[in-house]
Amino acid sequence: MTKFNRLIVTHPWFVIVSFALATVLFAVRLPKLVVDFDIDAILPHDHPEIIYKSWALEYFGIEEPAMILILNDGPYGIFTPETLALVAHISEKMSVVDGVVGDDVISLSEVDNITADGDSLVVDPFFEEPPTTQAEADRIREAVFENPMMVGTVVSSDGHATIVGADSITEFDKGVIRHALADIVREAPHGSSQLFLAGRPIVESEVIEINRRETARVLPIVVITAATALALSLHSVRGVLLPMLVVLSSIIWSVGLMAWTGRVYSALNSALPMTLIPIGIADGIHVIHHYMHTLGEDPDKPQREAVFETMQGMFPAVVMTSLTTAAGLASLATSSIASNRDFGIFCAFGTLAAMVFSLTVLPALLVVLPRPRRGLGRFVQAAATEPGPLRRAVEAVGGLLTRRPRTVVITTVVLVMIAIGGLPWLRIDGSLLQNYPPDNSVRVADAVMVKHFGGSFPLEIVVDAGEHDAWKSPANLRALDAFQAEVESIEGVGETRSIADYLRRMNAVMNPDDPGADSIPGTHELVAQYLLLYSISGEPDDFDDVVDYDYAIANVRTQTASDHSPDLTEVLTAIDLASREHLEPLGLSAHASGAGRENHTFMEVIVKNQIVGLSTALLLVCFMASLMFRSILGGLLTSLPVALATITTFGGLGWIGETVGVTTALMSAIAIGVGVDYAVHFVARYRHFCRQGVDRETAMRTTLNSSGIAILYNAVVVVAGFLAMATSEFLPPRAMGLLVSWNMVVCFFATITTLAALLWWLDPAFLRSGSTDGSSPSPHR
Repeated sequence: MTKFNRLIVTHPWFVIVSFALATVLFAVRLPKLVVDFDIDAILPHDHPEIIYKSWALEYFGIEEPAMILILNDGPYGIFTPETLALVAHISEKMSVVDGVVGDDVISLSEVDNITADGDSLVVDPFFEEPPTTQAEADRIREAVFENPMMVGTVVSSDGHATIVGADSITEFDKGVIRHALADIVREAPHGSSQLFLAGRPIVESEVIEINRRETARVLPIVVITAATALALSLHSVRGVLLPMLVVLSSIIWSVGLMAWTGRVYSALNSALPMTLIPIGIADGIHVIHHYMHTLGEDPDKPQREAVFETMQGMFPAVVMTSLTTAAGLASLATSSIASNRDFGIFCAFGTLAAMVFSLTVLPALLVVLPRPRRGLGRFVQAAATEPGPLRRAVEAVGGLLTRRPRTVVITTVVLVMIAIGGLPWLRIDGSLLQNYPPDNSVRVADAVMVKHFGGSFPLEIVVDAGEHDAWKSPANLRALDAFQAEVESIEGVGETRSIADYLRRMNAVMNPDDPGADSIPGTHELVAQYLLLYSISGEPDDFDDVVDYDYAIANVRTQTASDHSPDLTEVLTAIDLASREHLEPLGLSAHASGAGRENHTFMEVIVKNQIVGLSTALLLVCFMASLMFRSILGGLLTSLPVALATITTFGGLGWIGETVGVTTALMSAIAIGVGVDYAVHFVARYRHFCRQGVDRETAMRTTLNSSGIAILYNAVVVVAGFLAMATSEFLPPRAMGLLVSWNMVVCFFATITTLAALLWWLDPAFLRSGSTDGSSPSPHR
């Protein structure tokens, strides 16, 4: 270490130029970075449910629909010449939009109505040309409401809303589709109607749009906030610029490595730069703080020697804290969500890059830069005035710890028990909609969809009969019909559609004088006859989304009103019960899939990742700390503050009824990785004094006055940086900012109170074992 530090201060320009060239090497690849903010990028694609969903959608030729919702609150609802002309206009425009399946537009002007003409079935749209009179519009209304398949699916039951929808192509840019539909809405002759964009592609593209916009807006705020906190802490221009240079370089290295390795820069990974700023600044704070103290004590000390002495004292602490932070972040590599894994791996790499810069480029720059004069004077003056409120508070903490350590520990235990009491009330939710502000257009459109159509999140219920032509059997079709009725009675589920609905409709129109004809045909032969008659007038692919070619596997299409995980759990449980009652007795098996099941699966993945991730992070930092202090007890004590912060955070969320989502996995890894630094610094400093033979009380008070204040500066900058993320209107970065900030505050106070009290009370042997050497941290740390 001594030789390394001497090499750095002896050849500063070689170090600076070498790392500048390396940074350029990482930066040249940035234009090739693969940026994909699609929500599918964060899904665990190897999960059985995700695989099944992909199979089901492909098997039945289903794509996720993008929709324009038309709402008219007038006395005739949407059944006016003006509004029906608007439906036809939008349908025509949507059919030529890039990224949608133009032949599959669903609207009143495009969808087929099943009627009868003698012994023949007639399959024609409700109108070829828009009506010109209200009487014509009324006849269309009558035809629509005579067909139960249209009500609650294409037209709302009150007649005031209708949809124009088309399947979107999965691989196509959803943002392009959204903007094209927005142009249609903006240019359409609204008249007295209101128009809304809805559907999963719209929801996901809004995520992409907000994420990009918020990243561009919030990132400068994080930078400015962190720089301001640095200026207030270090009272020096170089104290601001040099740590920020370290951070910028670490971000370039981290994102550049993503580009070189072909990894996707996804919606979750977009938080990486904002996360590295407060993390990467920490080492720079301590190096500059130590350097200023060194010069303040001996203003005549040669520049090169001041930097060398600084790095001799700082090297072990920087390495230890960086390794524990990287270990906490790297715990995300256990996640089954690819974006989480990438975030953890590349954020850990960025943390280690910041460590390397802090140990090499930062001291090299301090050597070549002019000796600080004005900044040093401000720093020394600020340090001299610190014995005011700050120093008195630290003295008070030291007095409490040395007089009543058990009281501090018992108080901590009581608070932890209270926090644990909130854990059973913790709610897990993978909702996508809850990430939007309540007044966002996506939330508004979803509320309209729920009110008029029972929901907007597709749910596909695949029912496998296991043999060819099984769905031409009246018994199977009646069971499916009863199953659908049960599903439609579930709270939060909209109208359903299946092959059974088509056959009920055919039977009803072919027997207009029979009031009981709105039912499944009575014989296999009659079912086959209706299907043959339909094929003469209808399109051959009309049933593709509800039954396969062999009539062995059927699909029931519906939608849910909520994408909240607890609500979806109740819906899926009720569907399973309905399946056992109506389908299983006939040997039919049902499996719910689609966006609804996907969100539910996402919740299960979040729970698993949270448990595995937290456990892994805590074990890793405990293991690293145990190695550093060569003591298992030392590792456990060092890990205690982050464990306390984790328990109080999740327990507190449970008590106040907040939900835990995908961002909490990132938050936990960041909080554990960064929060453990405070304890590492504190334990290392206290052990240094104990090994020097200083009496325990002096060692504790001096540690609080040196490392206690240094980690306070660190905590202030980190909290300020993450709180800046809380200014986002998008929930994930806002939640991350607030939760990480809270964790940092708890870690800081737990370090200078509970950890310090346990060190004083237990007086463990590892504090005095071994011998001190020149690598020990400086008393100014």
